[in-house]
Order: sequence, then C-alpha cells, then structure tokens
Amino acid sequence: MPRVRLTEATVKRLKPPETGQTDYFDELLPSFGLRVSATGRRSWFVFYRVKDGPLHGKQRRFTIKAAGLADAREQAREVLRQVDMGADPSVMKRRARAERAAALTVRDATEQFIERYAKPRNRSWPETARILEKNVCAEWGDLALQDITRGDVVVLLDKLADRAPVMANRTLATLRKMLRWHIERGTIQHSPAEGVSAPTRERERDRILSDDEICWFWQATGEDGYPFGLLFRMLLVTAQRRDEVAMAAWDEIDPFSRVWTIPRERTKGDRAHEAPLSPLALALIDSLPRNGPLLFTTSKAGDRPVSGFSHAKARISARMEEIAGRSIPTWRLHDLRRTAGTGMAASGVPVSTISRVLNHAEGGVTKIYNRFSYTDEKREAMEAWGQSLNSVVGGNLKIHLRI
Repeated sequence: MPRVRLTEATVKRLKPPETGQTDYFDELLPSFGLRVSATGRRSWFVFYRVKDGPLHGKQRRFTIKAAGLADAREQAREVLRQVDMGADPSVMKRRARAERAAALTVRDATEQFIERYAKPRNRSWPETARILEKNVCAEWGDLALQDITRGDVVVLLDKLADRAPVMANRTLATLRKMLRWHIERGTIQHSPAEGVSAPTRERERDRILSDDEICWFWQATGEDGYPFGLLFRMLLVTAQRRDEVAMAAWDEIDPFSRVWTIPRERTKGDRAHEAPLSPLALALIDSLPRNGPLLFTTSKAGDRPVSGFSHAKARISARMEEIAGRSIPTWRLHDLRRTAGTGMAASGVPVSTISRVLNHAEGGVTKIYNRFSYTDEKREAMEAWGQSLNSVVGGNLKIHLRI
C-alpha cells in the first residue's frame, strides 16, 4: 500500500487506478488514509485494533465522512482516542445509527425523502408529497419508520384499494421508492414494502374523444375561458402533458420559428423537447392575456402556475353534458393527449413521428446517438392535427372566450 504525505495538493493530484481501488496511507498519521477507486470515488478511512472484549486484537476499518483533509484527519485522531479509552468506534457508530433510526418517525422520513430526493430530481414532487402525506403519514405519521411491517403495508393498501384502487397502486410504488432511498442511506436495513404485490390490476386506457365530444369540449372550454378552459384547449391542440402546459412560460415560445421549447427540468424524460406550434396553437396562444412570465396563471404577478385541475375538469365535463343534452362517458385530461395522437395517426402521420411529438422515451443506442430534432417532421404532424381539429370544430376559434 502506498504511503504518502497527504496534503490538499497531494490529494488533488491522486488519479484513479485503472481497475479496483488504491489506499493511500498518510505519513503523519499512519493508520489514516484515502481510498481512491477506479470510478473516481474517494473515501477517508482509519484502521484500528479493538483493545477489549471478545474481538480483542481484531483490525477494523472505519470510514470517515469529512469536508476535507484537515477534518478527516481530526476525525481519525478522535477515533483513535476512543480506541485508546477501550471503546470500539464501529460499534458506537452502529448504536448511534440504530438510535437515530428508532427516533425517526414516518413523517420525518417522508420529509427527508421529499426534500433531499424528490424535489431535486422530480418536477412532479408535489404529487409525490401529496400521496405520502394523505395516504401514508395520515395512518403512520407518528410511528417509528423501522417499526413498520409488511403486514402494516398490506392493511394500509387494502383499506385504500377499497375506495381508490388505482391510487393504492400509486401509493405502493411511491412508498417503495421512499423506503429504498432510506435503505441506501442506512436509515433502515429492510423495506416492508418489498414483495408486496400491487393491490389492483390496471387496464391500459384507450379512451379518446369522438368528434362530437371534441365539439362539446371546444364550446365548453371556450365558455369557461381563461385560465382553465384555454389551458385544456392547449392540451388538445399541442398534445403535450398537463404540467408541461400548465407551467409554460412566455420566454419558451419563439414566435419566429413557431416552436415551443420545453426545458428538460419540466419534461417527464428529463430531456428538452421542441414542440412546433401549428397555426391553431399560435392563434390560441395569441388569445391569452399576458399577465406575467407564465401563459396560464391566476396570480396578479403572473408567476404562479394554476392549481385545482380536478374541479375545473369536473366543471367543463358537466357543461359538455349540458351542451350534449345527455351523459358522456368519463374522460380524463390525459385522454386529450391520446385523442391528439390518434388524430395524427388518422391523418397519416407515421407512428415514429407521433412518438416524437409526444416526447416518448427512446431506448438503446437510439437514445444515446440519435440527436436529430425532427422539427420539420413534427411540424407537419402538428399542422395536420391542427387542420383536422379545426375542421372538427368548424374552423371556429371565435367561440366566445371568457378572459
């Protein structure tokens, strides 16, 4: 094992080995050092021998989490002082971790997961937080995370499945992800959600709106006006996802190239997406008031996205039935996106182009090497859909809009 005089400069110069890992021991504190792996990962450590108890003489390696060399070396000295006093730092560390785990409630664990994992990585973290708070913390909030059993998970999901079968599946998936994250952090050793099957078998949805329903939808959304009526129209016209449209900003719209660029932070696949705008989409955008940075907002400054989609959708559905004079099969906002995709296919747009318009994920080498934007092909698809939609609603974008 190489022994070097560890300094800040020396540490910076150390290069990863081609394979495996290399331990560099410090000349000033011989049992202390730095491990450098082939992946570039670095970790401080200190070796010691247990002085008392049944493990007397056993050598242990203690990993140190530190801000830098000076901090790591000082922590190593503290570990060696504890050994000289007859303690075993590794045992003390495990006990401290167990005490922290015993004190960590499900609500505390949820807050950590949201703040440290969901928020930085997932633009839809509010929905994750809502699921955990409403369906998990409401039942287990004050219980210790490590005390939750598989039986507890099954009972929770059964109760939820009785009133909301699909949400029970979503809750299991979200809970499982949170528990796996805590395993990675060492908070718990095992997840009580592993091995638990989804309580509900879901069927793939195939609902699309008929031409009559599109006409009723167009009239109802026109009467509902800004923001939700026009936002829902934008969903149908552009075929993009709900939150992508709801948080659309004016500076994302280029009126010269007629392209809406959705930044990667807001797309499901974590990749920027260029959505060409058809004349129908541009006309819709031109009809919007410009109150601030966002296209759709209810705040005076125009900087806060809208909320309350369920109530707005229920209101528009009810108005559609009034216009139709009869009940209409249940539909969801996501069905507008499916309707648009189906309409493009009916207009002769290739499936591969529709997939790119919808910003579906590509796999394998295609994802890595194919960086062509297909803007022209997507524009043709969007214009074909816009013409088809315009003919369905009678070419009438002048239906009364409430702004």
